[in-house]
Formats: sequence, C-alpha cells, structure tokens
Amino acid sequence: MKNKILGLPKAAVIVIGIVITALFLVLMNLVGAAATHFTTIMDSYTLQFIAEIGVAVYAIGMLFLTGYQQSLRKTGVGFLRGFYTGGFMVGYCVYVAVAQLFLQSVSGSDGVRSAGGIMIYILTMFLVGMNEEVIMRGIVLNLFADRFSNTRRGVLAAIILSSVIFGAAHIPNVLSGVPLSSALIQALQATLLGVLFAAIYLRSGNLWICIIIHALVDFGGLMASGIFGNGDMTDMIGSLSVLNLVVTVPLFLVPCIVLLRRSKLDEIVEMREGEIIIPSEREGENIATVSLVLGILGIVTGFVGYGAGFGLVGLLGAICSKKIKPQQNGTATAALITSIIGLVIAALMITAIMFLMPVLSDTSTLESIMPAPHIPRAAGP
Repeated sequence: MKNKILGLPKAAVIVIGIVITALFLVLMNLVGAAATHFTTIMDSYTLQFIAEIGVAVYAIGMLFLTGYQQSLRKTGVGFLRGFYTGGFMVGYCVYVAVAQLFLQSVSGSDGVRSAGGIMIYILTMFLVGMNEEVIMRGIVLNLFADRFSNTRRGVLAAIILSSVIFGAAHIPNVLSGVPLSSALIQALQATLLGVLFAAIYLRSGNLWICIIIHALVDFGGLMASGIFGNGDMTDMIGSLSVLNLVVTVPLFLVPCIVLLRRSKLDEIVEMREGEIIIPSEREGENIATVSLVLGILGIVTGFVGYGAGFGLVGLLGAICSKKIKPQQNGTATAALITSIIGLVIAALMITAIMFLMPVLSDTSTLESIMPAPHIPRAAGP
C-alpha cells in the first residue's frame, strides 16, 4: 500500500496523514467512552490505559498496513548515540521529574497512589508515547518525508507539517473537560515537541528513542497526579497557562534549531538515501568537549539536585566520544569522571532534600529543633 500512497499527489498524501491521525483520535474517544459507559471505573488513568490498549492495536495495524513496520526494527545510530542526540529532552525529563519531587516535598503532602495505580500510570504513559510516536513519526512523518523531495526543504516541510498535525491532535482534549485556552496552549507546545521528536527520529533513525523520551516527558509532567494523586490528568492539562507557553517556546525552539541546522539536515538527507554516516574523530572530540562542560555543570548544579540531567547527558556523551575515539581521548575521560561525580552529588542532594523539606515546612518541628530564643526579662517587680 505504501507505494500506492506515495504515487498520489502531495495534497492527497497530506490528507491521508490527517485522516490516519483523525481516526486515531476518534477510536481513542470511542474506546474511552465505552469504558466509561460499561464499567464503574472512575480513575482517569485506568480509563486512559484501556483506551490506549485499543488504540495500540490500530496504531500497530496501521503501521503494517502502510508498510512502515520496519521503523520499529531499525536502530539507526544505536540507542546510546540516539539518546545523546535527544540529550536535551533527556535532561529536560530529569529536570521535570526532580522538580515534581521537590514540589511534592515542599507541599508536605504524603499522599501516594497505590502500587497498582502507579503501575497503571507508568504503563499508560508508555502506551501514550508508543501510540503517538508510531502514528505521528512512524507513519505520518515517514509518509510526508518519502513523498516530498529528499532535500533540506522537503525534510523541513515534512517535519513542520507533521508536527502541526500532531499539535492540532491535542485540541480535542476539550471534549474531556479541558478548557479551550489550555487545550490551545497544549497544542502549541505539542507542535514544538513534535518538531523536536521528528528531529531526534530523523537524526537517530531509531523510533524507540522517541517512544521512550515521549513517555518520560508525559511521565514527568503528570507525576503530581499519576504518582501522588493530586488531581487527575484533566486537572493537570487544564492548569496550563500562557506562562507555560512563554517558558516552553524558547526552551524547545533552541534545541530544534540546533538539531536541524544546515549541516545536520544534509546528514538527514544522506541517511534517507541509505548512506551510513560515520562520525569523525573531530566529532568525537567535539562531543567530549560538550560532555565535559555538561559534567562540570552537573557538579555545580548537583548541589541543588538539578544537576542530574546535566550529569546523565554528559555521561552519555562521554561514552559516545570514547566509542568514536577510543585512544588519546583525555577530554572524554574527564567528562566521564565529572559527569559521574555530578550524578552522585545530585542523587545525594535529591534524597536529602526530599527528607528535609517536609521537616522544614512543618513549623512546629522546626521550632522543636531550634534553640529557644532569648526573651528579655520584663521590667518591673
């Protein structure tokens, strides 16, 4: 079927991509509505889990029907290099998760969902990442990239168009009770994320990298409700405001520009033509230098817990550099050491802060461990 679709005019291929996405959304809502109607389940994540299982059948079936099943088998540049390519998103996921843990500690709330509820949440986030990546990058992006010209302009057009469709697919969340303003903000954020995921996929040639990172992004962003039971999924999405947009637009736009700069677009074109890109020793040295900087940042910021992301990406880069240039690569060795130190410091600080925050936020406990203040003796008899 793939050859028949690719033989159609570009406009028809775009319509097919939109229809595939629309059917994905319709099926999800139908399965979710059926689960709500025929069961007594009230938990939003359990209902979402049921819907995602139904949609997974559609997503995998459509992947085979369109002839892109190989996208789940190809590893491209490998997992290590792939995660380093998506290093910004790896660091972002760690940052969000740590921030959520800190916020939970500061709030003083000790509520945690049941073990079964947490497992459902984890599986749901994985299925969300898998289904959306299979549909949007595994099928829609590949269709557009194969139908458009294999040039820098054609690749960019495929990335942007598929990402706009991905963003628009989040607007129907209003049907679940999300305010329209929040749904539009989420759609804009999702469009930028779509560009990032598309860049990571085309640069790495590994769809699983995008699936895992996508699942981690959703996992970290919804931890407050999914792990600690503070509200549900609809509440979390409904809390999005313009401030979120002001922060995330530049935050996601910069790595998009870096990942899709002119030289890297040329590499994507070459990879899609079947050429194997072998990194040079110079590139290995550059990766080592970047990783060393990340390792140092990991140590510096590790004392407030947030250095875990820098340390993790620095570690990935150092190992990548060692594989590219195994000999006379002292910079990579230094990056490896500093990154590990940063990770250890961050892990210790996160543990300490999580234990200390509830204590320090309780004023009665704080007063009990502080020395009694000196009270001057009252004047008079």
